[in-house]
Amino acid sequence: MDEWLNIVIRQLILYSLPVLISLTVVVLCESRQTGIAIPHPFFAILWRGTWLPLLASIVFHRGIIVAMPNSLMPGIKPAAVRFIAHGLLCLLGFVLFSWSLAHQLSTGLPPLHHWWAKVLMFFNLCMACLHLLPLPGLLVGECLIHSAAGKSIRPYIHNNSGWLGVTVLAASPLLDMVLGTVVVFPVYEFLSNQAVHIF
Repeated sequence: MDEWLNIVIRQLILYSLPVLISLTVVVLCESRQTGIAIPHPFFAILWRGTWLPLLASIVFHRGIIVAMPNSLMPGIKPAAVRFIAHGLLCLLGFVLFSWSLAHQLSTGLPPLHHWWAKVLMFFNLCMACLHLLPLPGLLVGECLIHSAAGKSIRPYIHNNSGWLGVTVLAASPLLDMVLGTVVVFPVYEFLSNQAVHIF
């Protein structure tokens, strides 16, 4: 029990800042592209879709860590903006992680910004890949809902319910086995290996 709690606390410390920064930036990008003002500065993270999937991922020791931003509006364009923003933040994390590898201290553990850069890269990679799932609020899900075939089921699917499906997936091993094995882990391993050679 103590070991499990230590791992959970350590994961929360490592993920909190990169998640806060990432989701805030993603919603700022969405606001800029859609022209909708953000109601308040903490709008991106103050809803259950952010913290429940994140806590489910960490508490159940899942490899894929996800937390959804509080989107300003449904639709394909906002979902595409969020997808691209996560991809760009992943690349930013990759650059920062590469830089931190090139400037490590000669002894001892790497500094905290090294781990935060790595988490920034990994978390946003997870979130970008999450958009490949057919869930409301995600890019593929929005494309399906707004397609000709999806119009019949659109009245029964509310975009605000996407967080519930993501929370269940985050707690289950399905994301690790499907999305993780096929996309996230191979791409993350490639990026981590390439980071050594950048700086």
